[in-house]
Amino acid sequence: MRLPIVESSAPRPPAFDTGPRSISAVRVLRISVTDRCNFRCLYCMPEEVVRWLPKENILTFEEIADIVKAAIQIHNIRRFKLTGGEPTVRHGIVELVRILRQIDGIEDLSLTTNGMLLEHLAHPLKDAGLDRVTISIDSLRPDRFKQITRTGDLATVLRGLDRCHDADLTNTKINCVTMRGTNDDEFPDFARLTLTRPLSVRFIEYMPLGDSALLPTNTTTPGESAGSYATKAPPRILPILKVHDSEQGPAGGCGAQDRGNALIPEPEVRTLIEQHLGPLLPIDRATESGVGPATVYKLANGNPQGRIGFISAMSAPFCATCNRLRLTADGTLRSCLFEGGEVDIRPILRTATDRATRQNALANAMTTCVRLKPEVHSHHGNQQMSRIGG
Repeated sequence: MRLPIVESSAPRPPAFDTGPRSISAVRVLRISVTDRCNFRCLYCMPEEVVRWLPKENILTFEEIADIVKAAIQIHNIRRFKLTGGEPTVRHGIVELVRILRQIDGIEDLSLTTNGMLLEHLAHPLKDAGLDRVTISIDSLRPDRFKQITRTGDLATVLRGLDRCHDADLTNTKINCVTMRGTNDDEFPDFARLTLTRPLSVRFIEYMPLGDSALLPTNTTTPGESAGSYATKAPPRILPILKVHDSEQGPAGGCGAQDRGNALIPEPEVRTLIEQHLGPLLPIDRATESGVGPATVYKLANGNPQGRIGFISAMSAPFCATCNRLRLTADGTLRSCLFEGGEVDIRPILRTATDRATRQNALANAMTTCVRLKPEVHSHHGNQQMSRIGG
């Protein structure tokens, strides 16, 4: 189900408006450059019959650059994350980085990738002006990695990680989605990477979005909470997640989940790491690259070179401090990963011929979209992850 499209001509918020629904709170624009991907991760998208966006609907590099200029010049947004789908499968991705890097005012230009093509792209991306890379890796075991991604090869991804280091792409991050019964025996292994590598390993709670292999059943229990899923919001009806019968992965089915809930609340992940590797010491978030929502730690023992982060969107929603806005590959501003309003800006890009008129309309659309953020996101998103860039 698509969310309602809101006309971009809506009035600006009053000057006193603050908080996550104020454009002044936005510090990052996440830009999906394609909905296509060379993986078929079980929690992200279906294996087959994927309906790609029509190519004529995908924003051009020039249109993306116009949006970035409006964000910088009118709203002082200076941090941009290129996502997908898988951004490295977009033809000319290196050239896009080069175009954006030439725009005055960008403080941070990063890219989130599955890493499959980094072995050959790390150096060109760095040379074009990319600041840093985040790589999604959900298992350090080749067979399991293959089962989760359906098409990925762990050895190739790890070579890409090494090339990032060789190319002097600093502040590299690894994202690991935590899923009960799938990779919950690997968290200490991921944490150990920070002992010898100068990178951040971030554990992200599983978020049910769109048509993944982990589907909600019709069985719900009013007021039920999953683990530490506790907020100040009124009790909600939470779906019980199960793996689709057609999927077979680690432990008897992707996510196994015992045909139950995939969510592992952050405190449980942290406890597992500390049981194996000793205490975690909190780190001042301001010293971490980027302005994301992760709470950051480091291992107290072993003189670690890297850091460990936790993104707890389900057990501890951070909606009240949300500082990001999302742009889909076909030109829709989206206020929230899970839900909220959308504003279609492709008509602005393709009909407003006057540069100043176009820039002001784009900026107004951003203001409108941010005001549509929900107070607290729901338990299940309405679009698959590959469409909205994570």
